[in-house]
Amino acid sequence: MTTRLDISWHDRTSDIPDGLWRACFGPPREGLFWLRAIEAGTFAGQFRFQFGLLHQDGVAIGIVPAFLFDLPLKLVLPPAIARLVMPLARGPLRRIGYLRTLFVGNVAGEEGQLGLLAGHALSELAPFVHGALHAKARALKAPMLVWKDFPASERVALDELARSGRVFRTVSYPGTAIPLVRGGYAAFLRTVRSDRRWKINDKLRRGARALAVATTIVAQPGSAELDEIFALFMQTAARGKTAFERLTPEFFRTIAASDESTFVVLRDAASGRMLAFMLMVDLGQRVINQFIGIDYTAAAGGFLYFRLFAAAYDWACTTQAGVMQSGQTGYMAKLDLGHTLIPLWNYCEHRNPAVNWMYRRVASEIGWDTLDAQLREYLKAHPEARAADT
Repeated sequence: MTTRLDISWHDRTSDIPDGLWRACFGPPREGLFWLRAIEAGTFAGQFRFQFGLLHQDGVAIGIVPAFLFDLPLKLVLPPAIARLVMPLARGPLRRIGYLRTLFVGNVAGEEGQLGLLAGHALSELAPFVHGALHAKARALKAPMLVWKDFPASERVALDELARSGRVFRTVSYPGTAIPLVRGGYAAFLRTVRSDRRWKINDKLRRGARALAVATTIVAQPGSAELDEIFALFMQTAARGKTAFERLTPEFFRTIAASDESTFVVLRDAASGRMLAFMLMVDLGQRVINQFIGIDYTAAAGGFLYFRLFAAAYDWACTTQAGVMQSGQTGYMAKLDLGHTLIPLWNYCEHRNPAVNWMYRRVASEIGWDTLDAQLREYLKAHPEARAADT
Protein backbone atom coordinates (compact mmCIF):
# COMPACT_ATOMS: atom_id res chain seq x y z
CA MET A 1 0.00 0.00 0.00
CA THR A 2 1.36 3.43 -0.95
CA THR A 3 1.98 5.83 1.91
CA ARG A 4 2.13 9.60 1.71
CA LEU A 5 5.09 11.40 3.24
CA ASP A 6 5.35 15.12 3.87
CA ILE A 7 7.45 17.48 5.97
CA SER A 8 6.72 20.87 7.52
CA TRP A 9 9.51 23.19 8.61
CA HIS A 10 9.66 25.10 11.88
CA ASP A 11 12.07 27.75 13.17
CA ARG A 12 12.00 26.84 16.88
CA THR A 13 12.09 23.66 18.92
CA SER A 14 9.01 24.94 20.76
CA ASP A 15 6.98 24.70 17.55
CA ILE A 16 7.00 20.90 17.93
CA PRO A 17 5.33 19.19 20.93
CA ASP A 18 7.68 18.22 23.75
CA GLY A 19 6.18 14.74 23.84
CA LEU A 20 7.21 14.07 20.26
CA TRP A 21 10.71 15.36 20.97
CA ARG A 22 11.00 12.94 23.91
CA ALA A 23 9.73 10.04 21.79
CA CYS A 24 12.08 10.77 18.88
CA PHE A 25 15.17 11.94 20.78
CA GLY A 26 15.18 10.05 24.04
CA PRO A 27 18.36 8.71 25.66
CA PRO A 28 21.02 7.85 24.61
CA ARG A 29 20.48 10.70 22.11
CA GLU A 30 21.15 14.35 22.79
CA GLY A 31 17.56 15.49 22.88
CA LEU A 32 15.42 18.54 23.42
CA PHE A 33 17.44 19.79 26.41
CA TRP A 34 20.54 19.97 24.23
CA LEU A 35 18.94 21.51 21.15
CA ARG A 36 17.24 24.19 23.26
CA ALA A 37 20.56 25.10 24.90
CA ILE A 38 22.23 25.39 21.48
CA GLU A 39 19.23 27.35 20.17
CA ALA A 40 19.45 29.79 23.10
CA GLY A 41 23.22 29.94 23.39
CA THR A 42 24.65 30.70 19.94
CA PHE A 43 25.16 34.18 18.55
CA ALA A 44 22.25 35.70 16.63
CA GLY A 45 22.80 35.23 12.92
CA GLN A 46 25.44 32.54 13.21
CA PHE A 47 22.97 29.73 12.53
CA ARG A 48 19.43 29.61 11.26
CA PHE A 49 17.79 26.58 12.80
CA GLN A 50 15.21 24.52 10.97
CA PHE A 51 13.27 21.60 12.45
CA GLY A 52 11.42 19.39 10.01
CA LEU A 53 8.30 17.63 11.29
CA LEU A 54 7.99 14.43 9.27
CA HIS A 55 4.53 12.95 8.65
CA GLN A 56 3.37 9.68 7.15
CA ASP A 57 -0.27 9.67 6.06
CA GLY A 58 -0.85 12.72 8.24
CA VAL A 59 0.67 11.20 11.39
CA ALA A 60 3.91 12.61 12.85
CA ILE A 61 6.67 9.99 12.72
CA GLY A 62 9.89 11.94 13.15
CA ILE A 63 11.89 15.13 13.46
CA VAL A 64 14.68 16.31 11.14
CA PRO A 65 17.00 18.82 12.87
CA ALA A 66 18.84 21.10 10.44
CA PHE A 67 20.60 24.45 10.41
CA LEU A 68 21.84 26.97 7.87
CA PHE A 69 25.46 28.09 8.23
CA ASP A 70 28.05 29.94 6.18
CA LEU A 71 30.76 27.29 6.40
CA PRO A 72 34.39 28.56 6.46
CA LEU A 73 36.09 26.47 3.81
CA LYS A 74 39.35 26.50 5.76
CA LEU A 75 37.76 24.01 8.15
CA VAL A 76 37.30 21.33 5.50
CA LEU A 77 39.66 21.91 2.56
CA PRO A 78 42.86 19.85 2.38
CA PRO A 79 45.84 22.06 3.26
CA ALA A 80 47.25 22.14 -0.29
CA ILE A 81 43.97 23.42 -1.71
CA ALA A 82 43.36 25.79 1.20
CA ARG A 83 46.73 27.42 0.56
CA LEU A 84 45.54 28.27 -2.95
CA VAL A 85 42.01 29.41 -2.13
CA MET A 86 42.15 31.16 1.24
CA PRO A 87 44.63 33.96 0.32
CA LEU A 88 42.08 35.08 -2.29
CA ALA A 89 39.23 35.28 0.24
CA ARG A 90 39.79 38.89 1.24
CA GLY A 91 38.09 42.21 0.71
CA PRO A 92 35.49 42.01 -2.08
CA LEU A 93 36.28 38.30 -2.54
CA ARG A 94 35.80 37.43 1.12
CA ARG A 95 32.70 35.39 0.32
CA ILE A 96 34.66 32.77 -1.63
CA GLY A 97 36.08 31.61 1.70
CA TYR A 98 32.60 30.55 2.82
CA LEU A 99 29.96 28.21 1.49
CA ARG A 100 26.33 28.67 2.51
CA THR A 101 25.27 25.21 3.59
CA LEU A 102 22.15 23.55 4.94
CA PHE A 103 23.32 20.95 7.44
CA VAL A 104 21.28 17.99 8.64
CA GLY A 105 22.19 17.06 12.20
CA ASN A 106 23.44 18.77 15.34
CA VAL A 107 25.52 21.94 15.55
CA ALA A 108 27.78 20.77 18.39
CA GLY A 109 26.50 17.30 19.20
CA GLU A 110 28.38 14.04 19.30
CA GLU A 111 26.94 12.81 16.01
CA GLY A 112 24.31 13.54 13.39
CA GLN A 113 20.85 12.19 14.12
CA LEU A 114 17.34 12.07 12.76
CA GLY A 115 14.68 11.39 15.35
CA LEU A 116 12.29 8.65 14.19
CA LEU A 117 9.57 6.89 16.11
CA ALA A 118 9.95 3.15 16.67
CA GLY A 119 9.08 1.15 13.59
CA HIS A 120 10.52 3.67 11.14
CA ALA A 121 13.98 3.34 9.61
CA LEU A 122 16.25 5.89 7.97
CA SER A 123 16.87 3.47 5.08
CA GLU A 124 13.21 3.79 4.08
CA LEU A 125 12.94 7.55 4.58
CA ALA A 126 16.32 8.95 3.51
CA PRO A 127 15.40 9.52 -0.19
CA PHE A 128 12.26 11.48 0.70
CA VAL A 129 14.01 13.45 3.46
CA HIS A 130 16.89 14.31 1.15
CA GLY A 131 14.49 15.56 -1.50
CA ALA A 132 12.71 17.74 1.05
CA LEU A 133 16.06 19.07 2.29
CA HIS A 134 17.09 19.79 -1.29
CA ALA A 135 13.99 21.94 -1.76
CA LYS A 136 14.54 23.68 1.59
CA ALA A 137 18.17 24.43 0.74
CA ARG A 138 17.07 26.04 -2.53
CA ALA A 139 14.51 28.17 -0.68
CA LEU A 140 17.21 29.29 1.75
CA LYS A 141 19.63 30.04 -1.11
CA ALA A 142 22.08 27.43 0.16
CA PRO A 143 23.87 25.71 -2.74
CA MET A 144 25.34 23.00 -0.48
CA LEU A 145 23.51 20.32 1.48
CA VAL A 146 25.36 18.19 4.07
CA TRP A 147 24.29 15.34 6.33
CA LYS A 148 26.80 16.17 9.10
CA ASP A 149 28.76 13.71 11.27
CA PHE A 150 26.61 10.62 10.83
CA PRO A 151 27.92 7.45 12.51
CA ALA A 152 28.77 4.11 10.93
CA SER A 153 25.40 2.71 12.06
CA GLU A 154 23.71 4.91 9.41
CA ARG A 155 26.14 4.20 6.58
CA VAL A 156 24.01 1.54 4.90
CA ALA A 157 21.11 3.96 4.48
CA LEU A 158 23.22 6.95 3.49
CA ASP A 159 25.57 5.01 1.20
CA GLU A 160 22.48 3.88 -0.69
CA LEU A 161 21.41 7.51 -0.95
CA ALA A 162 24.84 8.32 -2.40
CA ARG A 163 24.57 5.53 -4.98
CA SER A 164 21.23 6.78 -6.22
CA GLY A 165 22.22 10.33 -7.15
CA ARG A 166 24.84 13.07 -6.90
CA VAL A 167 25.38 12.73 -3.15
CA PHE A 168 28.96 11.90 -2.17
CA ARG A 169 30.47 10.76 1.11
CA THR A 170 33.47 12.30 2.84
CA VAL A 171 35.16 11.53 6.12
CA SER A 172 34.59 13.91 9.03
CA TYR A 173 36.57 14.59 12.19
CA PRO A 174 36.24 11.36 14.18
CA GLY A 175 34.66 11.18 17.59
CA THR A 176 36.42 9.66 20.58
CA ALA A 177 35.25 7.15 23.19
CA ILE A 178 36.60 5.30 26.20
CA PRO A 179 34.94 2.40 28.07
CA LEU A 180 33.90 2.99 31.66
CA VAL A 181 35.46 0.47 34.04
CA ARG A 182 33.86 0.20 37.46
CA GLY A 183 36.38 1.32 40.03
CA GLY A 184 37.25 4.55 38.24
CA TYR A 185 40.13 5.74 36.13
CA ALA A 186 42.73 3.91 38.22
CA ALA A 187 40.90 0.65 37.47
CA PHE A 188 40.80 1.51 33.75
CA LEU A 189 44.54 2.17 33.69
CA ARG A 190 45.15 -1.34 35.01
CA THR A 191 43.64 -2.62 31.74
CA VAL A 192 46.06 -0.80 29.41
CA ARG A 193 49.71 -1.31 28.47
CA SER A 194 52.16 -0.69 31.26
CA ASP A 195 54.03 2.05 29.37
CA ARG A 196 50.83 4.05 28.83
CA ARG A 197 49.75 3.48 32.43
CA TRP A 198 53.12 4.72 33.70
CA LYS A 199 52.98 7.89 31.56
CA ILE A 200 49.50 8.84 32.74
CA ASN A 201 50.19 8.06 36.40
CA ASP A 202 53.42 10.06 36.17
CA LYS A 203 51.50 13.10 34.88
CA LEU A 204 48.90 12.76 37.64
CA ARG A 205 51.57 12.45 40.36
CA ARG A 206 53.64 15.36 39.05
CA GLY A 207 50.51 17.50 38.71
CA ALA A 208 49.49 16.80 42.31
CA ARG A 209 52.96 17.83 43.53
CA ALA A 210 52.95 21.04 41.47
CA LEU A 211 49.44 22.25 42.29
CA ALA A 212 46.95 21.12 44.92
CA VAL A 213 43.36 21.11 43.69
CA ALA A 214 39.96 20.28 45.13
CA THR A 215 37.38 18.47 42.99
CA THR A 216 33.67 19.30 43.23
CA ILE A 217 30.70 17.87 41.36
CA VAL A 218 28.14 20.58 40.60
CA ALA A 219 24.69 19.67 39.29
CA GLN A 220 23.20 23.14 38.91
CA PRO A 221 25.84 25.85 39.30
CA GLY A 222 24.77 29.28 40.43
CA SER A 223 25.27 32.56 38.62
CA ALA A 224 28.74 33.27 40.01
CA GLU A 225 29.95 29.77 39.18
CA LEU A 226 28.54 30.02 35.66
CA ASP A 227 30.49 33.24 35.16
CA GLU A 228 33.68 31.41 36.17
CA ILE A 229 32.78 28.49 33.89
CA PHE A 230 32.22 30.72 30.89
CA ALA A 231 35.47 32.60 31.44
CA LEU A 232 37.39 29.31 31.47
CA PHE A 233 35.50 28.06 28.42
CA MET A 234 36.52 31.17 26.50
CA GLN A 235 40.17 30.62 27.43
CA THR A 236 40.04 27.13 25.93
CA ALA A 237 37.95 28.17 22.93
CA ALA A 238 40.51 30.85 22.05
CA ARG A 239 43.16 28.15 21.70
CA GLY A 240 41.08 25.95 19.38
CA LYS A 241 41.93 25.65 15.70
CA THR A 242 38.71 24.16 14.34
CA ALA A 243 35.93 26.10 16.08
CA PHE A 244 32.53 25.54 14.46
CA GLU A 245 30.08 27.12 16.89
CA ARG A 246 30.52 30.20 19.10
CA LEU A 247 28.69 29.84 22.39
CA THR A 248 27.36 32.55 24.67
CA PRO A 249 26.83 32.56 28.45
CA GLU A 250 23.18 31.74 27.78
CA PHE A 251 24.17 28.28 26.55
CA PHE A 252 25.71 27.44 29.91
CA ARG A 253 22.79 28.93 31.84
CA THR A 254 20.34 26.84 29.81
CA ILE A 255 22.27 23.58 29.86
CA ALA A 256 22.99 23.95 33.59
CA ALA A 257 19.24 23.89 34.29
CA SER A 258 18.79 20.48 32.63
CA ASP A 259 18.71 17.25 34.63
CA GLU A 260 21.15 15.63 32.21
CA SER A 261 24.07 17.98 32.83
CA THR A 262 26.72 17.92 35.55
CA PHE A 263 29.89 19.99 35.90
CA VAL A 264 33.11 18.48 37.19
CA VAL A 265 35.12 21.37 38.66
CA LEU A 266 38.71 21.71 39.84
CA ARG A 267 39.55 24.56 42.21
CA ASP A 268 42.83 25.75 43.68
CA ALA A 269 42.91 24.06 47.08
CA ALA A 270 44.40 27.14 48.72
CA SER A 271 42.54 30.06 47.14
CA GLY A 272 39.33 28.36 45.98
CA ARG A 273 39.74 29.85 42.49
CA MET A 274 38.16 27.76 39.73
CA LEU A 275 40.91 26.30 37.53
CA ALA A 276 39.08 23.91 35.24
CA PHE A 277 35.67 22.44 34.45
CA MET A 278 34.22 19.71 32.28
CA LEU A 279 30.55 19.64 31.25
CA MET A 280 29.23 16.08 31.45
CA VAL A 281 25.96 14.98 29.87
CA ASP A 282 24.42 11.77 31.25
CA LEU A 283 22.35 9.98 28.60
CA GLY A 284 21.86 6.65 30.33
CA GLN A 285 23.84 4.26 28.14
CA ARG A 286 26.58 6.81 27.56
CA VAL A 287 28.08 9.89 29.16
CA ILE A 288 29.39 12.70 26.97
CA ASN A 289 32.29 14.95 27.93
CA GLN A 290 30.93 17.91 26.04
CA PHE A 291 32.92 21.09 26.78
CA ILE A 292 35.88 21.99 28.94
CA GLY A 293 37.56 25.13 30.21
CA ILE A 294 41.03 25.46 31.72
CA ASP A 295 42.94 28.34 33.32
CA TYR A 296 46.20 28.26 31.37
CA THR A 297 47.77 30.80 33.74
CA ALA A 298 47.74 28.23 36.57
CA ALA A 299 50.97 26.74 37.90
CA ALA A 300 53.10 25.13 35.22
CA GLY A 301 53.28 21.37 35.46
CA GLY A 302 49.86 21.05 37.07
CA PHE A 303 48.61 18.78 34.23
CA LEU A 304 45.11 20.14 34.79
CA TYR A 305 43.61 18.52 31.69
CA PHE A 306 44.70 15.02 32.71
CA ARG A 307 43.58 15.51 36.30
CA LEU A 308 40.25 16.97 35.18
CA PHE A 309 39.66 13.98 32.91
CA ALA A 310 40.51 11.48 35.66
CA ALA A 311 38.02 13.21 38.00
CA ALA A 312 35.35 13.25 35.28
CA TYR A 313 35.95 9.57 34.51
CA ASP A 314 35.55 8.70 38.18
CA TRP A 315 32.26 10.59 38.27
CA ALA A 316 31.05 8.92 35.06
CA CYS A 317 31.65 5.54 36.66
CA THR A 318 28.97 6.38 39.25
CA THR A 319 26.34 6.49 36.47
CA GLN A 320 24.75 3.60 34.56
CA ALA A 321 26.72 4.40 31.39
CA GLY A 322 29.10 1.91 29.81
CA VAL A 323 31.04 4.39 27.68
CA MET A 324 32.26 7.98 27.87
CA GLN A 325 32.49 9.96 24.65
CA SER A 326 34.73 13.00 24.36
CA GLY A 327 33.96 14.53 20.98
CA GLN A 328 36.15 15.73 18.15
CA THR A 329 39.58 17.48 18.06
CA GLY A 330 42.27 17.59 20.76
CA TYR A 331 43.09 14.05 19.73
CA MET A 332 46.59 13.40 21.08
CA ALA A 333 45.71 13.97 24.72
CA LYS A 334 42.52 11.91 24.37
CA LEU A 335 44.38 9.03 22.73
CA ASP A 336 47.02 9.18 25.46
CA LEU A 337 44.25 8.95 28.06
CA GLY A 338 42.90 5.75 26.46
CA HIS A 339 40.26 6.83 23.94
CA THR A 340 39.68 5.17 20.58
CA LEU A 341 38.60 6.96 17.40
CA ILE A 342 35.00 6.68 16.21
CA PRO A 343 34.54 7.26 12.44
CA LEU A 344 31.94 9.84 11.41
CA TRP A 345 30.82 10.72 7.89
CA ASN A 346 29.41 13.64 5.94
CA TYR A 347 27.13 13.13 2.94
CA CYS A 348 27.18 16.13 0.63
CA GLU A 349 25.61 17.52 -2.53
CA HIS A 350 26.13 20.85 -4.28
CA ARG A 351 23.28 22.13 -6.42
CA ASN A 352 25.55 22.95 -9.38
CA PRO A 353 26.59 19.67 -11.09
CA ALA A 354 30.00 20.99 -12.17
CA VAL A 355 30.80 22.35 -8.71
CA ASN A 356 29.49 19.13 -7.19
CA TRP A 357 31.92 17.15 -9.35
CA MET A 358 34.77 19.38 -8.19
CA TYR A 359 33.86 19.02 -4.52
CA ARG A 360 33.53 15.26 -4.96
CA ARG A 361 37.11 15.20 -6.27
CA VAL A 362 38.30 17.33 -3.36
CA ALA A 363 36.43 15.09 -0.90
CA SER A 364 38.23 12.03 -2.25
CA GLU A 365 41.50 13.58 -1.02
CA ILE A 366 40.22 14.22 2.52
CA GLY A 367 41.25 11.82 5.26
CA TRP A 368 41.94 11.96 8.95
CA ASP A 369 45.53 12.90 8.19
CA THR A 370 44.49 15.95 6.12
CA LEU A 371 41.91 17.13 8.64
CA ASP A 372 44.11 17.28 11.73
CA ALA A 373 47.86 17.36 12.37
CA GLN A 374 47.51 15.29 15.54
CA LEU A 375 45.60 12.61 13.64
CA ARG A 376 48.32 12.62 11.00
CA GLU A 377 50.92 11.98 13.71
CA TYR A 378 48.77 9.22 15.19
CA LEU A 379 48.31 7.48 11.84
CA LYS A 380 52.06 7.45 11.25
CA ALA A 381 52.45 5.48 14.47
CA HIS A 382 49.32 3.35 13.90
CA PRO A 383 48.89 2.82 10.13
CA GLU A 384 46.43 0.01 10.79
CA ALA A 385 43.89 2.65 11.91
CA ARG A 386 43.89 4.30 8.47
CA ALA A 387 41.26 1.89 7.10
CA ALA A 388 38.66 3.36 9.48
CA ASP A 389 38.47 6.65 7.52
CA THR A 390 37.64 5.09 4.14
